Amino acid sequence: MIVHPAIDMGREHVPLVIVDDAHDAAGQLCEAASGVTFERSETDQYPGIRAVVPESYASWLETLAETAGLGERACVLRTSYAIATDDPANLSPIQRIPHFDTTDPAVIAAVHYLCAPPHGGTGFYRHRRSAFERIDASRHPAWRQGLVRDAQEFGLPDRPCEAGHNALFELIGFAELRFNRVIFYPANCLHSGIIGDEKLSPSPDKGRLTITSLLKVPSAYRA
Repeated sequence: MIVHPAIDMGREHVPLVIVDDAHDAAGQLCEAASGVTFERSETDQYPGIRAVVPESYASWLETLAETAGLGERACVLRTSYAIATDDPANLSPIQRIPHFDTTDPAVIAAVHYLCAPPHGGTGFYRHRRSAFERIDASRHPAWRQGLVRDAQEFGLPDRPCEAGHNALFELIGFAELRFNRVIFYPANCLHSGIIGDEKLSPSPDKGRLTITSLLKVPSAYRA
């Protein structure tokens, strides 16, 4: 296991923690994914399918968060396998822009990559109009208003932002995808999975297989 020094991103100092060779039995996690049923979730905008993870995964992730310096009392709120399956050309406008998972500053997100390139990693962004890199409850109304003004001035986005800049968003950081890499970042920061041009597949063996999680962390990490 290799815990890299935290990366400080953007003007708002968004922390990104990367852990390589994270799980001792990553191959078994992949095998387990082949034995569960993946379904589309109706509770989020994820452009793909999800499935339950092994029961022991949550406690393992909490221990990893502690090892990575995120505090001794990290608690997993939700976790699931995820495979991106939707053609970027068919996404809804809201799915084509960077998003945040929650406005709660006490929650961090974790992505465990269980696939390899040419699948892409994760990009982090600044909203140009507002200059926001994180969206908390106090900023949410201005964020929504900014998106309306963006649509009036530039029209609805016709493609995902991906790993670069456009008229609405500026890339402030990037986590490269590597097999058995886990990344941690604030769940209220603007981010987007980089799907790229690789042919999408719903198969755990061929698709962009990840485990995505949200954790509650001690206040010390809420930089």
